[in-house]
Formats: sequence, structure tokens, C-alpha cells
Amino acid sequence: MKLDHLKVLRAVVETGTVKLAAETLNRTQPAISQALKALEFQTGTELFDRSGYRLELTPVGRRVYLQSLRVLSEADDLAHLIKHFEKGQEETITIAVDAAANPDVLTPVLLDLQSRFPDTRVILRAEVLSGAIEAVQTGTAALAVAPAIQVMLEEEGFDYIPVDRSFMRNVAAPSLIGAMGAPATLADLRGLHQIIARDSGQATGLFDRELGVQKGQRRWYVSDLHMKKQLLATGLGWGRLPEHLIADELAKGILQEIKLPNTHLSFDIEVFAFRMRKSSSGPVASYVWNTFEAASMSLEARERAGS
Repeated sequence: MKLDHLKVLRAVVETGTVKLAAETLNRTQPAISQALKALEFQTGTELFDRSGYRLELTPVGRRVYLQSLRVLSEADDLAHLIKHFEKGQEETITIAVDAAANPDVLTPVLLDLQSRFPDTRVILRAEVLSGAIEAVQTGTAALAVAPAIQVMLEEEGFDYIPVDRSFMRNVAAPSLIGAMGAPATLADLRGLHQIIARDSGQATGLFDRELGVQKGQRRWYVSDLHMKKQLLATGLGWGRLPEHLIADELAKGILQEIKLPNTHLSFDIEVFAFRMRKSSSGPVASYVWNTFEAASMSLEARERAGS
């Protein structure tokens, strides 16, 4: 059974006549009739009732037609997939995404990517602290979206694009803040548990220490920021989270910011898309990079217009 015969069957059913099917497929009428006869010979029965003006499917013909639609659809998918690989497009692309990065920055890029390269599988790796940098350095991820320091990205040999800014706040549940009394310095929080997101990388270089954690501090560790937020909301400790992740909790009073008169706890972080400078990117990874680049230029233009 040939795919061409199934395409003829589909055209005849959709148009209702051999003549219109021939025009649709740019074939002659005898060629269409011959293809139908070949298909009927293979099935051993008539597929059409030819007693009326329009050809009508017989019960067997209807079953063959419906099954042929599935076969043709899968054949089309296979043809698209083959063209995808013929163009050298990646089968899979991995993007490391730091948990502190606002997903709203990534969503438009992913929507565009899915529309343009539907046959490329995308893996989003959730990372914490040095995890995103390590994933790109080891080639586990083609690129990453994560908070970073420009000097460090330069020294490590990355291409990088600023894509967002975030504000980190130290927060706790109102019940725990009430139990704190009136702390004036960070040292006054040592007796309470600090909830810390464990580094998903090897924590080398700049990350080879616990940033924002003082000596003697009681601490609990979690593997992701959503678990950290849950523990903070239940009053089990205090900790730092990006503002976009806790905006609702702050507005509803589920969490409150810790304000120390003699210590500045909150700070801004800059989020970058970055990749290794000397790596050879495939067309899909390059397209993602160029999309981030265009978005960054648009953001800079809006910021200049607003200033």
C-alpha cells in the first residue's frame, strides 16, 4: 500500500468527485481512478458507492479512510522531522534557569522557540547559585538564565546579555518576626533558623562559601526556592527570596520583610542570559540567543525612553 494511494483517497473523499480530486492533486482523472482501483484491489472490496453523483464511502471504505488519515498525519510529522534534522537543527536543547530568575523573562522566548522549532525538545534545568554557571561550563546546558556578576562572567569566558533585574528581600512569617523582639543587627538573628537553598553546583570559585550566611547561624537547607518559601510562611525560619516570588505573600501579610536599623539586608541582583564564548552553537541555540539579544536591546531602549 502506497502513501500516494492514501493521498488520492483523501482527496476524493474531501472533494467528492474524481474530477475535483484530480484538479486538487494536479493529476489526470485516469491517474486518480487507477490509484483508487489499486487501493480497492489491495483491500479486496469496493471503497466507494458509485451509484450517485458524488462518490460515497462504503462502511469498509470509511474505516480505511479514517485509518489513512492517521497514517498520512504520521507521515507528514516524519517528513517535518526529517527536514528539521536536514537543516542541522538540534534534537534537544537544554537551558539552565536559576530559581531566582523571574520566569516572565523566559516565557516569551520559549513561546517563540516552540512556534519556530516544534521538533526540538527543550529541557529546562532548575539550578541554584553556581548550578547554572556549572551547567554551561560543562556543556550540560547550551545557555543559562541566572543572576550573576559581570566581572565573573567576563573572567569565566562567557558571552552574556542583561535580561532582567530582581530585588532580594529577607523575610519571615509575622509570628516569627514578632518573636524576634526588636533585632538591630544580623547577629541578633543567629538564634533563629535561616532557611538556605542548597547550591546545585559544585560551589567553586566565588561560590565556594555560603553567601549571606553568618558564622554560628542556625540553618536548615532546602533544594528549591518554593520549598524555602513554604517553610518561611509556616514560621520555621527566615531567609532571602526574590521579590517576584513572594509579591503575593507580602501583599497578603503571609510574609513580612525583616528590617534591621543597623544592617542592610535587601539588595538588587542583575539577571543575565549567558553562554560559553568559544562554544559552537547549533541553529536553535543561536536563535534563542539572538531572541534574548533583541529583547535586551528593546528593554534598554524602553529604559532610556523612560529616564
